[in-house]
Amino acid sequence: MALGQITGKFATYRFGYEDGRFSIFADTEKLKGHSLVSQRDPVREAERHIGAFRLKPGMLALVAGVGHLPMLEMLAEQLKTREGKGGLIIAFEADTELYLALKKARPDIFADVAVIVPENLTVMAELVEHLDVENFVGYRTFENRGSLELQSSFYAQAITDFKQKLASRFSDLFTRLEFEERWVFNALSKLPLLSSARPVSSLFGLGKGSEAILVSTGPSLRSTLENLRSVKNDYFIACADSAYRVLVRAGIRPHLVFSLDSQAHTTKHFGLLPRGKKNEFPLLVCDAVSNPVVARDWQGEMAISFTAQYIDDRRVVSPGCDYLEEQKVFAGAGEHIPGDLQSGGSVATSLFDLLRLMQFDRIIFLGQDLAYTHREIHTPGTHHTDEWLARTTNRLQPLENINERVLRRRHTKREVSLTGKPIVTDYILSLYRDWFVTAMQRIENRVANATRDGLQIPGAEKLTVIERSSTGKVAQILSEYLKAGELEVDKAKLSEIGQKIRAARRHELPAESLSFMRYIGRKFAIKAMRAPESRAALLAKQETRQKHFLRKVASKLGSYA
Repeated sequence: MALGQITGKFATYRFGYEDGRFSIFADTEKLKGHSLVSQRDPVREAERHIGAFRLKPGMLALVAGVGHLPMLEMLAEQLKTREGKGGLIIAFEADTELYLALKKARPDIFADVAVIVPENLTVMAELVEHLDVENFVGYRTFENRGSLELQSSFYAQAITDFKQKLASRFSDLFTRLEFEERWVFNALSKLPLLSSARPVSSLFGLGKGSEAILVSTGPSLRSTLENLRSVKNDYFIACADSAYRVLVRAGIRPHLVFSLDSQAHTTKHFGLLPRGKKNEFPLLVCDAVSNPVVARDWQGEMAISFTAQYIDDRRVVSPGCDYLEEQKVFAGAGEHIPGDLQSGGSVATSLFDLLRLMQFDRIIFLGQDLAYTHREIHTPGTHHTDEWLARTTNRLQPLENINERVLRRRHTKREVSLTGKPIVTDYILSLYRDWFVTAMQRIENRVANATRDGLQIPGAEKLTVIERSSTGKVAQILSEYLKAGELEVDKAKLSEIGQKIRAARRHELPAESLSFMRYIGRKFAIKAMRAPESRAALLAKQETRQKHFLRKVASKLGSYA
């Protein structure tokens, strides 16, 4: 076909097929007749680009610039082969008009290519979310030099963002493989404790007309404790479990403590501190998969929550919690019992979502540094610094050295702090910050940041000091909460679960009939899929892990099993 012409955002393009050969030129103010493909032989150029690469199931091809149609066509052809099924092609194009024109000219090619342009960059997160990372093999980036010379910054940023999101997905997978067995174990271990707790949903809506302070253990918290102590009766104070010790020592009794972590060291946050009293603050809110010892030892008011993610209107709860719902353990009415909280990966993000659902007029961050302020990990007074000071430090090994050693194991980067100075943060802490920024855009609650130093949180009003407030209705929150009934647990269902676990231990029932068993030893199953030569040994390890898990769970369920 003859050369066509389109005026795009960055250039005027002339493209088409002449003498059976594809050509495309871009005219800009600085460049005239700039060719996006080889003028001599674009097909051979594409072959050199692709080389020995072959799309296979789990493989991903990233293409920077859709102007090289012969290269896209070759990759799309690979998808149509039996070996290529299951592969994926993702292309990035800075000029949307050029993409639309080429798609109109060759719809057969773009039918198999996911194209990211500036107008749909938000789709990237959704695209990465749908990747099957368990079966992911690898990716390769193909850069069209002609396109990069027009808008190099777009392609560099887009591909970097994609890789970061992909790395985050793998981080999530590794986290799940590391912890999901523990999550299932904790959720099942809490079954005997559930009847003495209330659903977290009983707190929803109780904050109307009041303001809340969310306390985390960033290094700058120490400089705000005096201010917090002066307003402790005016605000609803909710803290991460790691901050409980710091606040109690400062003479501040929080109204709510949130525990999310499933690991054993979570109990150290409470140490010899008060464990609460019935019908009084503080309330303990703990996730169903958090450390069950914390819930077992708590003597005051307790609420249970589920962590849930909503992906494309699809609700996904933590492993273990899905089994409790499937077995209809909770006898009360309601769509989701005991109530969902969304999390960005840290206890502070879950606590923020709870305060949002409690509908406080304003939520104020305190100690939310999200950075290594003064090159410290936490504020002094947490169990971390207590243990380091008691066991590890000496005149040759001061606390500063321990902080520095931890810091150097992190993938750190520099950003601008709240005070306008450079500050050290890392990739994970930046993800938490991004989660807060996104969450704040979707809620009606006002959000302020009274943290003295740390990473900037766009969208949060900056406060230098927390003023006294006359809007506090904290006492009413407790009285309204106490009106809610405790969780109704179907004891017949608990006995049924215990019997199934006992039957599986005796091989009277296949382990696969217990749906939560799919999480147990899953990392061995994934490795077996990737390493067929070691399949038998890896599956044997999975079976051993499952037997050990059933024995542990049965011991925790006591009379039910």
